[in-house]
Amino acid sequence: MKPKFTEEELKQIGHRIQRQRIANKMTQDQLSEICNCSTKHIGDVERGNIGASFPLMVKIGKALGTGVDYYLADSSDQYSSIILDIELSEIMDGCSAETKLAIRDTAKRLVLYEKELRKKLEKEK
Repeated sequence: MKPKFTEEELKQIGHRIQRQRIANKMTQDQLSEICNCSTKHIGDVERGNIGASFPLMVKIGKALGTGVDYYLADSSDQYSSIILDIELSEIMDGCSAETKLAIRDTAKRLVLYEKELRKKLEKEK
């Protein structure tokens, strides 16, 4: 699930990225090269015109020597969900395709179990 940030939240995130990039004496060109994206894309993210994907946020954080949380803190109530998505991605990073499929299938079963349990509890009320 991709989070939906408000325009104001996108501008806050972009401003934090820009501020940190400038503090690191780095140009948009340098940051875009490290992050493997266009300079225009970095500029659009910094201006808050677009949101950065999770993988790009991680690359930006690494390039600027900060964690992703520095840019997202206090920006959204979706912060915890974003951090969890990143942590899950990092956990699965070194896994084989078979292990990733097993993790996915297990997660699906857990979600179905939770839904069934909630229905059962609703009926008992």
